[in-house]
Amino acid sequence: MLRERERGLEVLLIALKEGRVWSLPKGQVEQGEHHPQTAVREVREETGIQAEVLAPLGSIRYHFTVKDEGIQTTVTKEVYHFLMAYLAGEPTPQKEEVDGVGWFPVGEALRRLSHQNERDMIYRALERWEALPQRPTPTR
Repeated sequence: MLRERERGLEVLLIALKEGRVWSLPKGQVEQGEHHPQTAVREVREETGIQAEVLAPLGSIRYHFTVKDEGIQTTVTKEVYHFLMAYLAGEPTPQKEEVDGVGWFPVGEALRRLSHQNERDMIYRALERWEALPQRPTPTR
């Protein structure tokens, strides 16, 4: 999620795990949804921000292990990312899942992100943003 301000581009990030992890908003596809719809819904739910999808950026596949009643299971997830533009709203974290949310200048967002694959998505987003024939109107 990008928005253009008079002083430059900003990236919307969420904080997880009591602020120890900074990430891009993401979530589960609900029945009947397509990935772009999921992206818009999840950004709104997790951050309070209304957005529109401008272009696909690709996906990130990752694995993690969960332990339940002594049994370890490896879970594989694939997250689809999109270049999205800000429409409206103020950053408000979803209390059940997100510890914080904020807009950050691109350089700071890249430093804050906890995972390289998400930094790579920001670089893709910046390339796509610059290639847009008409960028969204800057906000104050």
